[in-house]
Amino acid sequence: MLRIDRKLVFLDIEATSLDVHSARPWEIATIERRIDGTEQRTWIMVSDVDLTDADPRALAVGRFEERRVRDGRARWLSEEMAALWLSRRLTPGCTVVGSNVAGYDLPILAAMLGRWGHSPAWHHHPIDLVTWTQAREAGSPFATVGLTAGSYELSRIAGVQPPAADVAHTAMGDAMWARAWWDALTETAVTV
Repeated sequence: MLRIDRKLVFLDIEATSLDVHSARPWEIATIERRIDGTEQRTWIMVSDVDLTDADPRALAVGRFEERRVRDGRARWLSEEMAALWLSRRLTPGCTVVGSNVAGYDLPILAAMLGRWGHSPAWHHHPIDLVTWTQAREAGSPFATVGLTAGSYELSRIAGVQPPAADVAHTAMGDAMWARAWWDALTETAVTV
């Protein structure tokens, strides 16, 4: 049985490109789940995002133009302040959970932290829900999932519907989806 013995952070970002070397985060969402089960949500819009190397297709997927509205729901921070906030909230040893966090979200956030003199403090083994679901299915004699299965298909296999169209590719919508997916995969986990 899995023991949950550290803070989990369900995380998602929307960024200016799929290229992790040039992408800049413009939206960041976290759901911090402490060991006692209490949670705190934070939604950040980066007010001064650098669009120099932005890929119009990546911006379109996240609906950049229509969603960058100051409506009071998100915290609007400069990239420098967003980096400071992340350096304080993603505390040493917390485990980051999400869909493709190791290959996309965290490298982009680590680069942002570095631009402002901060270093990542999160645990060096993030949890990628795609990989976890593939591994779980590999152990089932009835599984037929292939390595080419996408995150939506794997989420459904785990018993969680992907985000609805109006919240898909929003940082908070995808962070909430990651939390539901994690909970479905670990329903027998115990918190210590």
